Amino acid sequence: MIHILVMGLPPAAGLALALLAGRRRWAPPAAVALAVGATLRLAVLLIAANDPWQPYDLDKDFRDTADAVLGGRDPLVELREGGWHFLPMLAYVLAGVRGLGNLLGVPWEVTSRVVPVLADLALIPLVARLSTDPSPRTQALRGFQYACAPPVLMVSALHGQFAPITLVLGAAALLAARNGRVHTAGILVGLSVTSASWAALLLPGVVLALPGLRPRIAVLAWTAAVPSAFLLSSVPIFGTPVDRLPATVSAVMSARPVAGDWGWSAIVTGGHQVVSAGFGTVGTPLLAAALLAAGWWWRKADPVALTLALLLVFLIVTYRFGAQYLAWPVPYLIMWSGRGTWPAIGAAFFWGAFGYIYMTRLDPAAWGEAHVWWALSSIAVIVLLVRALPERRRPPTGPMASDDALARQA
Repeated sequence: MIHILVMGLPPAAGLALALLAGRRRWAPPAAVALAVGATLRLAVLLIAANDPWQPYDLDKDFRDTADAVLGGRDPLVELREGGWHFLPMLAYVLAGVRGLGNLLGVPWEVTSRVVPVLADLALIPLVARLSTDPSPRTQALRGFQYACAPPVLMVSALHGQFAPITLVLGAAALLAARNGRVHTAGILVGLSVTSASWAALLLPGVVLALPGLRPRIAVLAWTAAVPSAFLLSSVPIFGTPVDRLPATVSAVMSARPVAGDWGWSAIVTGGHQVVSAGFGTVGTPLLAAALLAAGWWWRKADPVALTLALLLVFLIVTYRFGAQYLAWPVPYLIMWSGRGTWPAIGAAFFWGAFGYIYMTRLDPAAWGEAHVWWALSSIAVIVLLVRALPERRRPPTGPMASDDALARQA
């Protein structure tokens, strides 16, 4: 119980600050937002690093990946099946922080979380700049609220997952596209897709932000070229035979078919976690159809609204789920800041915190019992995600728009 209170305090304080900022219409300068965000994340990181329990992927898979790279072995070939599902870019990052930690005598429990936390901090000014309201006051408010948003706090500093890295690259690509920097946007979104395949959901917004066919083709070309370069890098760096590359691609695209944690798959399994490829047979075409429909429905919307819609529809429809997915839409929810934004973020926090902070303390039998109603309760979170879907119209601009945006925060 003491651990739950200690670990839960920073994200709960962050949620309270974010809501209070919206109600009081605070607009702290960027330095304040960064300082508050860094304090909250550092508090969570230090508590998590000293916890006897560590997330399995962080403690096992990510560490083994770093050690494989440092030992000159291809992680996609050498590690356990299902243990590493990414192209080598993030493997190189993990190897770098692992080597630096060994050199400085800093434990893996700390160094493994540093890059996600730094990426999450870099998102604070990007969220402000990409706000759909151009008012400096509103932008400052939204940057501060992202600094305090609890789902990303937990994913970056507690779990040490890669979502903030993917998101910061995608958001930077969108900003570059808005500023007409086509090749920079293409490289950044290519790096985002290289870090996680779900970043393909960020690509349509970047493309939509560019005028004309030629810039859009250039971005798509970079999106294909950058992952390809990292895939081929395993040949000179690890000595991976070229004829093994198709198997490497297959390993990147594969995923352990776990269902029953979230949404409709939880209803089908009665809240029990199962490993079954059958869910993918139904769920993958369903998800693809939903995303295509969302892309068409929001095709004329603001790029932020399109990206937010795609991310929310993915979470609403997906059969396979990890708690870190809850961080995906948070930057875009705050950039857009509609009436459903904070109910969705608050629900994501409480649902995710129960899994991250409470269920990790349970023995296997108690975990299985708690999982049933925890998974089934995800339906309530999904209802609020549906409510947070953006309007298709582009947001208004000008002085009246700023007043309206702040009013929605109250």
